[in-house]
Amino acid sequence: MIGAPLLVLGLLVTLSALVGARVADRGRGAVAWLLLSPLHPATWAALAAILVGFWVELLAFLAVVTLLSLGASVLVVGIGVVVIGVAIELSRAVARVERRRATWADPAPLHAHTYRAYGRGPRDLFMAIFLDLSRWRDVAYVLIAFPLAVLEFTVVVALWAAALGLLALPFGYLLGDLPVQLSRFGVGTGAIAALGGIAGLILIFVAATVTRGLMILHRAVVSGLLCVSERRALEQRVEKLEVSRRTVLDVEATELRRIERDLHDGAQQRLVMLSMQLGLAEEKIDVDPAAARALVADARDQARQALAELRDLVRGIAPAILMDRGLVPALAALAGRSPVPTVVVSSLPDGLRLPDAVERAAYFVVAEALANVAKHASASRTEIRCRLEGERLIVEVQDDGSGGARLVPGGGLAGLAGRVGALDGTLAATSPVGGPTIVRAEIGLASAGQVPPSAPISGWVLPGQDPR
Repeated sequence: MIGAPLLVLGLLVTLSALVGARVADRGRGAVAWLLLSPLHPATWAALAAILVGFWVELLAFLAVVTLLSLGASVLVVGIGVVVIGVAIELSRAVARVERRRATWADPAPLHAHTYRAYGRGPRDLFMAIFLDLSRWRDVAYVLIAFPLAVLEFTVVVALWAAALGLLALPFGYLLGDLPVQLSRFGVGTGAIAALGGIAGLILIFVAATVTRGLMILHRAVVSGLLCVSERRALEQRVEKLEVSRRTVLDVEATELRRIERDLHDGAQQRLVMLSMQLGLAEEKIDVDPAAARALVADARDQARQALAELRDLVRGIAPAILMDRGLVPALAALAGRSPVPTVVVSSLPDGLRLPDAVERAAYFVVAEALANVAKHASASRTEIRCRLEGERLIVEVQDDGSGGARLVPGGGLAGLAGRVGALDGTLAATSPVGGPTIVRAEIGLASAGQVPPSAPISGWVLPGQDPR
């Protein structure tokens, strides 16, 4: 009585897997898919994903259900809220693992759904954990995925075990062990062994196809519960870029106002004074040469101060060494001027020039981070790390100070986050109490129109400093 429902269920799973496999590869016929499936690397990746997923889902299901039950039982005490919160966050961690596992057989990226930020206070933390729909979808996935994982594991193991067992029949016959075991049936063991080998060979193709198909269906479940669609991911990226663009425009407007103010209050006033003194000197050059000579000397001093202010103003826009020699030498110059001993470790190719926007963003992030280290960190050593990871430039500034730093709205680093975000990048600070503090900027190169080739590591270390 039990065998019939199981047989029907197995047939339905097999049929659905075949349909899923056919949909996943519409460019090939069903026969080609079936014949090539045992040789396809995705088959073995799918098999590994299903075998590993069973244990992942088992442990996750037990842990989450136990925590939810325990939290509900002690909810009246108050600590139950904490226990349920731990269960929800554990489900989020499981969702992260599952999204990665779903890409084993199909490397196409999955876009995780967005989570509500934790905020700063207990109220924000409570609302982020308990009122976030994405987190509850993670919990629902853990509860749903376990029976699916059991079904996938059972079908796949049964199919592969049956296929390998049937394939072993001819070998058993040749080794002389099979006739003894099949003699009780009173049939030709050689024929049975041959038919079993043929059936096992056919079942290998079926098992491979079903394995890939089941993983395709599982990926669909992961995509539906734990991810956002390609269209929604694109919309979110466009929204992020629009916010970054507005921020950059605000920053640029602020910079233009600062430049205008500095020019008006500094160099412009000195140039006005220079013009007046030269006019007075022109009037007195015939009647009072000594006074005219003093006025010219004052004018020369005003011109020298105006040039110095213009240089400072230009340095605030883009330092000359950055424009002339590139990012790494400019960072080395920053490290040399830092009051805290600083070392620059770079794996960028010697002489590599990145887009101007990328180099400026990275430079000013490091400059602001070093300024904060000198003012607040009480650090004895700082390290600047610069490297390429795919199509992104990674710049990190780490100090061994007291920690406890964070990105403050309206602060220098927070303002630079908009500049980095406009380049499809991110800026973050990790600073536990007691240190170390790490300011990390990831800047997209593709958005700036250049993707440099990979290159061997080359280090920049300032003379007389510890390279460790």
